Amino acid sequence: MSNELNKLVSQFKLSKKKRLCTWSQYNTVFKQSHKISNKYYILLSCSNKLQYSRIGIIISKKYILHAYIRNKHKRIIREHFRLNQNILKIMDYVIIINNKIKNIHIKELNIYLEKLWQIYKLT
Repeated sequence: MSNELNKLVSQFKLSKKKRLCTWSQYNTVFKQSHKISNKYYILLSCSNKLQYSRIGIIISKKYILHAYIRNKHKRIIREHFRLNQNILKIMDYVIIINNKIKNIHIKELNIYLEKLWQIYKLT
């Protein structure tokens, strides 16, 4: 029973290898990206040669001054990605938060984020 549970847990785990960490990784996405945007987010994506998807998040201090709010948004985005990673196309994704996000409720942000992921879900 615990073996099945371990498989399930590892399937939804978001390890460090599934994050874009270096500038060169981000730069690859910027150069070869396909861009989709909505009211609050810009999603850049490009294919990768790995067996898994990766995510990077960009939030400017200019738009959200307090670090605890920026970190809250990052946690929400990472959680969405973690839950959807197995049904998304294998690509590198970069999410950029734009300046309209300042005074918005988290539930509305979740709706807009879910709409972005719908485009990249496997059919």
